[in-house]
Amino acid sequence: MTDFHLSKSRRLLLKMSNPSLSEGALLTICQGGTIEKPILQVIMNKKIAGSTSDRYRVFVSDGQYSNSFSMLATQMNHFITEGKLEANTIVRVNNHICNNVNGKKVIILLDLEILKAGSEVGKKIGDPAQIGADGTVSGNAAAKATNPGAQKRPADSDLGNAPKRSPLASSNGQRSSILEPRSSIGAGTGSDLSQSACYPISSLTPYNNKWTIKARVTNKSDIRKWSNSRGEGYLFSMDFLDGSGEIRATAFKEQCDKFYNMIEVGKLYFVSSCQLKTANKQYSNLNNEYEMTFRESTEVMPCNEETTAIPTLQFNFVKIADLGEVAKDSIVDVIGICKSSTDCTTIVSSRTQKELTKRDLNLVDQSNTEVALTLWGTKAETFDSSSNPVVCVKGAKVSDFNSVSLSTLSSSVVQINPDLNQAHDLKGWFDSEGANLQTNSLTQSGMRGGGEMGIGTNLKMVGEVKRENLGFGVDGKPEYYSTSGYISLIQKDKALYQACTQVNDGKSCNKKVLDQGNGQFRCEKCNIQMEDFNWRLILSLCMADSTDNQWMNCFQEQAEQILGFSSQELGQMSMQDPDRYGKVFHEATLKQFNFRLSCKADNYNDEQRVRHTVRTVFAIDHAEQNKRKIRELESAGIALPSGFDKSKYA
Repeated sequence: MTDFHLSKSRRLLLKMSNPSLSEGALLTICQGGTIEKPILQVIMNKKIAGSTSDRYRVFVSDGQYSNSFSMLATQMNHFITEGKLEANTIVRVNNHICNNVNGKKVIILLDLEILKAGSEVGKKIGDPAQIGADGTVSGNAAAKATNPGAQKRPADSDLGNAPKRSPLASSNGQRSSILEPRSSIGAGTGSDLSQSACYPISSLTPYNNKWTIKARVTNKSDIRKWSNSRGEGYLFSMDFLDGSGEIRATAFKEQCDKFYNMIEVGKLYFVSSCQLKTANKQYSNLNNEYEMTFRESTEVMPCNEETTAIPTLQFNFVKIADLGEVAKDSIVDVIGICKSSTDCTTIVSSRTQKELTKRDLNLVDQSNTEVALTLWGTKAETFDSSSNPVVCVKGAKVSDFNSVSLSTLSSSVVQINPDLNQAHDLKGWFDSEGANLQTNSLTQSGMRGGGEMGIGTNLKMVGEVKRENLGFGVDGKPEYYSTSGYISLIQKDKALYQACTQVNDGKSCNKKVLDQGNGQFRCEKCNIQMEDFNWRLILSLCMADSTDNQWMNCFQEQAEQILGFSSQELGQMSMQDPDRYGKVFHEATLKQFNFRLSCKADNYNDEQRVRHTVRTVFAIDHAEQNKRKIRELESAGIALPSGFDKSKYA
């Protein structure tokens, strides 16, 4: 066989083994056309210098045309950092947009999958003509635009006469038609946003600032004050949702005054001219890498045309009985009947020293299980439990406080008696039978300050805990119990430590910092140095009753309750008045408390032992304790002494 035939055979084999590129797709995209999931070849990639975050420019080819004005969305950066997007790689682009940035047509690759590695392809496919910055090709190269296998593209002469439209108005099936004019009252410059082409939320990026979205408000926060080294002010935030995704928006000062009363949860709005930036996940758990900030030019206009294309708030409810299997700090949606609630109270945050308003609810559902839910701020102040309302929460945080409990966050959405099928079914069940049924509580010690003695279930003496080998539970999960006893000893050495002040993803770091000796403190976890720290408490104490004694660990809030001082006060005391500091620990010994504890086996120096941790601690309520003991005696069939007047303890 001749060399010519060998070469031809190899070329045929190579063509058969490589996925076919979507020839002409890049030119069509740059000129406003629609291409569903084009197959492209990545010629090379290059990191963009001067970018605040890692961003990459990619050179792509469809075999007929090539484009050097393309970028990779940040969520796709892992393809480059993992070395998967090497030269000549063939990819399928599942989602993309084309933006007009200062006269340049820039294609942003939002989602892609690798079809064949560049090392296997081995070469650039075809001889593609270069597309210019304006999205066109010059000279004879334009004659190549036959677009085989792609959607039909208008002729160049037709494109010149076609009405101008936003390049984002159509992209990967997320096409929004230009809305019919309608009368409505806007806020902003007075332009009619309803006649603008609407972009899907999922297509918004900081690289295009000329867009309008049509979205529903699913959540609206209270007005909150802020202060930092640059000044102080106030703000509120809201969440927008459309058929493609959701995004958080924040309005500060003048924009807060302008839009707060206008924005209503559940209503549709046209929104344009906001600043987009990378989302701060400390304050938002929405599935979007960007967030919006209202600015002076921002326009918001109510949309009076209701549509099912834009969904209302979507829930993924977890049954209360299943919350015990949910990991700590998980975010869940839950619905239940408010069986009871505490009064609204004010506490002082040990971390920020600010006053916080809270209210605790007991929620129950058809699983015959109840759990404690804590509401904060305005939600707590305005809540009315008088008619056993249905409470629906999107985005509640699961805690292991009191075994299992829930708490709302600033981003949580709380709805009372919502118009949902689940809510109607739940109310019908409670009114017909649920109100009279005995329930099982996941929050073992009840709400803080509530319940019998505030001590909860599975009450045991220390000797019983040791005889039953409590803590060696199945699957390594902690076991919970309640007990009552006296503090016999507290180790005051190493009770305090200097902790990191940083907050990451909504959680305080609280890791121990290292004093650098120059007025700076370093946190190895956060990899930063700071000028200040927080004092934190961790106690090792021994508790005893008539049967035995037990060492246990006690952290911040519970330690402050036992000692009667905040960690900050104790920190200052340890530095300025060591004698008074030592006396605080001495005064706390021989005091009796009710404890709720968890215990779990772990390994220490190759030795297995059970670690006991204080979850809640309560002062003894002697009247309630006497009532409980009388009931225990009666239930055990033990006769009370003659002449004993039980009514004194009723």
